[in-house]
Amino acid sequence: MKKILSFVILLLVVGVLAFLSFLFFFKFEGNPPRIEKIALPKALGKQSQLEILIADNRSGLRAVNIYLKQDKKIAKIFEKTYPVDPIWGSSTKEDDLKVVFSPFKLGFKSGKASLIVEIIDGSWRNSLKGNRAVFQKEIVLDLTSPRIVVKSPMHYLVRGGSNLVVYTISEPVVRQGVWVDDLFFEGYPDPKIPNLYYCLIAVPVNTKRIHRVQIEAEDLAGNKASFPVAYYLKPKRYRNDVINISDNFLKRKIPEFWDRYPEIPRDDYLKAFIYINTELRRKNNAKIKELCRKSQIKDFYGKRFFLRLPKSATRALFGDYRTYYYKGQKIGNAYHLGIDLASIAGSPVPAAAGGKVIFADYLGIYGNTIIIDHGFGLFSLYAHLSGFTVAPGDTVKRGQLIGYTDTTGLAGGDHLHFSVLVQGVFVEPLEWFDPNWVKTRIAEKLSF
Repeated sequence: MKKILSFVILLLVVGVLAFLSFLFFFKFEGNPPRIEKIALPKALGKQSQLEILIADNRSGLRAVNIYLKQDKKIAKIFEKTYPVDPIWGSSTKEDDLKVVFSPFKLGFKSGKASLIVEIIDGSWRNSLKGNRAVFQKEIVLDLTSPRIVVKSPMHYLVRGGSNLVVYTISEPVVRQGVWVDDLFFEGYPDPKIPNLYYCLIAVPVNTKRIHRVQIEAEDLAGNKASFPVAYYLKPKRYRNDVINISDNFLKRKIPEFWDRYPEIPRDDYLKAFIYINTELRRKNNAKIKELCRKSQIKDFYGKRFFLRLPKSATRALFGDYRTYYYKGQKIGNAYHLGIDLASIAGSPVPAAAGGKVIFADYLGIYGNTIIIDHGFGLFSLYAHLSGFTVAPGDTVKRGQLIGYTDTTGLAGGDHLHFSVLVQGVFVEPLEWFDPNWVKTRIAEKLSF
């Protein structure tokens, strides 16, 4: 009996010791919670975001409070509490927080401030209130939006036209440019004058009216500013054109595409043409837009009017709205996004302006195609060529031979299809061929 009683007492002692050990090592543990990671911009703006990872692997998280302090002013910008079990503590061992707040609305000013993070865990320490850890970090508040000043005068635009907007921004920015309705055109910095920007803008040919032309800038702290641009959209009409597709044309041209694009229907010439003139055209134009979205060079070669194919006649204009017929049946529509220039067969093609060749390859409906980057988001395209005398990466001079005219792609006869693009938008080449237009709309606005 005494042995049993001794064994029971021993078990009780061991249990008490185990319970006291549990209390000491777990419930009364003294390890404070931690900040595992904190992400802050160099400066906090009017609308700011803080990313912070907090953790406590022992008793878990009880609460977190975040404050912003500047001089004698202090404001709580975030708080969160976590469920804590009286015995087992908090089940939340870590939390990845994204805190959005507005120092501007809270009444803070630009300048130095402090970010204070207070974390409390689920321990029984400090009269059951838990371990408390406080982290303080000095930060910079930038609550002033960039100031934008438009330097260029009234901007006259047409459907399919382009123009140059010149402006200054009062401070360094991470993003700036001009909105034309829902299209954003990036500005390019002056090579010598700080905070001065040039932005080529364009109006797509299918645009009926414009609701806004507006400069937007975002500084390093995320503060945004916008400013309206004075513009006038002059009415302009483009031609309607009818193109009849013959069986001879289909039999002559379609095999060229079958050799290169296995997805094109092969059981019917007409089905193949409709696919080429719709789906392949869409894919080709999307690729061109992607290639011509942003310049790869810092120089700008658009200060002089573009050269056109020498001794050439105009066969089709930019903006022609073409309706295609086959044996009297309508089979499609498309805008002609360039100007067709014809001379003698195999005519030498000059570069319209200096720049860098960014593309020289076969491109669907355009056949053998060259695209040249002239800087500031300005590009020229040369299609239906027989071949190339330049390669991607080559730097070319104005008037330099780049290829020869031919009938590759969806061309009905030997000619050059010439296009101009502004940041991926096809625009009127006749503007860029015009010395006076280039002088007044572009060159006179440049400071270099």
